[in-house]
Amino acid sequence: MSANKKVAVIGFGYIGVGVVRALYEKGVNGLELVKVCDIDLKKRRPVKIPKTMLTDDWKTVVNDPEIDIIVELMGGIEPAKTIQMAALKNGKDVVTANKKMLASEGKDIFALAAKLNRKVGFRASFVGCHSLIHEFQQAGSATKQFKRIYAILNGTSNYILSTMTRDEKTFKEALKEAQEKGFAEHDPSDDIDGVDTANKIRILVNLITNSYQKVPEFTVEGIRDITSQDIEYAKELGYSIKLVGVVEQLKGSFAVGVHPALLPESSLLGSLEGAYNGTELEDEYGVISGLVAPGAGQYPTTDAVVKDLADIVEGRQMPMPTSSAPLVLSSTADAERRYYLRFSVLNQAGVLAQICNIFWKYNISIAGVIQKEPVSARYVPIVMTTYMAREKDIQDALQELDKLPMVKVATKFIRILSANT
Repeated sequence: MSANKKVAVIGFGYIGVGVVRALYEKGVNGLELVKVCDIDLKKRRPVKIPKTMLTDDWKTVVNDPEIDIIVELMGGIEPAKTIQMAALKNGKDVVTANKKMLASEGKDIFALAAKLNRKVGFRASFVGCHSLIHEFQQAGSATKQFKRIYAILNGTSNYILSTMTRDEKTFKEALKEAQEKGFAEHDPSDDIDGVDTANKIRILVNLITNSYQKVPEFTVEGIRDITSQDIEYAKELGYSIKLVGVVEQLKGSFAVGVHPALLPESSLLGSLEGAYNGTELEDEYGVISGLVAPGAGQYPTTDAVVKDLADIVEGRQMPMPTSSAPLVLSSTADAERRYYLRFSVLNQAGVLAQICNIFWKYNISIAGVIQKEPVSARYVPIVMTTYMAREKDIQDALQELDKLPMVKVATKFIRILSANT
């Protein structure tokens, strides 16, 4: 019987405590926790380990020839990247929850791991939807396996939007509640501006293309501008608004984006409430499958880390990009889908005719119109949905429309996502 693999955890914060408890107090077959490293060793923690296992010097940990696996739970870019690179060079496998670092610097990490035949486990960078990355365990074959992936990958944003929908609260009110309940940080920018979701999508694109090259820039939009009006009008139309990461096959490549979207209320993602994550995948035959799980927290993240450790111990294949092939994304300008549009226009005759004339010019067909009561003596909101239209045509039409003197402010447009769009 082979000896247990020796594990060191670097980063003894909230998630680190969960991992240390799982490895030291509960125990995991085939693994032995031997070191825990953190810059602050005086902080009181709800798990007790011998002082001889503690250190504040990560260099001694990654240079220790007795240690087989490094679990990096520090977060941030540096020194996390340096630690992972040093661990791989010293013949160790790595497990990490660091989505920000992998999205930015993953090229160097994965290239080195492939060169040295080491493993990098990153389930915990996806937490609630880590099972998704195992859909693509046979790296490189994913292009033949799916048409699209729609994913809610940020629990904070989903909590805010579902609270706005359910309790009719404003964005600011819902954000404040999320912060009070611990679902949002004091500075929630990465969550509500789509950055966190974009980081996860970048890692996913690396995996499904089997390329560790840095993913080119793509459209990233957050939820700061989603208003109670938009939530209300979407509900009237049978939709809910969610922050969605999108990966679609388009012209033999991938169109990628992160943005708010209208989803049917009855759909898997449209009905997803609270701080949950969810994914919806449509394969090449049109079969749709989905996954829902908690999007954050100590236990779900610990569980993901332990599953990666178990894969390493048992010698199972782990999903990881291994190719240096160039990575090119399709332009979303050619993507075709439906759209929700909210105009604020002068309350006068002929407005709809002018809008329709410009839409006709750009080959955009209107599916429905809701004209609401005036919000002032001069201006009235008009809500439209379109049939399928090219993204570039919509953008060009709105650019022309918003220059008209009858339009009060820039038109709000939100993409509509569903199985048939």
